[in-house]
Amino acid sequence: MRQLFGIITALTTAALIIFMAQFIREEMFPYPTGINPDNRSELIVWLEKLPIKAYVIMAVSHLLASFAASFVASLTVGRKRMTLGLLSFSIILVIVTLQSWRLSLPFSFIAIDGAVMILMGFVGALTGSNRYDL
Repeated sequence: MRQLFGIITALTTAALIIFMAQFIREEMFPYPTGINPDNRSELIVWLEKLPIKAYVIMAVSHLLASFAASFVASLTVGRKRMTLGLLSFSIILVIVTLQSWRLSLPFSFIAIDGAVMILMGFVGALTGSNRYDL
């Protein structure tokens, strides 16, 4: 039961980090009112016009969420810390990657974002699993 609560806590923490960064990005670079969200071509044109700062905000939130998910899970689950830390960050990685593909973000952003998320997920799981024994 402790493992389940640890993973739920980790995923909730990561989701909150991503949502807060999304709110910040929406305030700085609001979604245009005249675009139909079902029209892919209009969405792609808008995404191409976004400044680099918007992508940096998204990437930083993803790497913080990846680190937080693996760190919190490996701190709180008890046994099998490293495995469950990696599992929790893998769930976040899959969700973020699928969302990035759905939004038609540039492939270079998705690839670099995914690589940094994997690195930070491993660092978080390693750091959290080596903190103390329960």
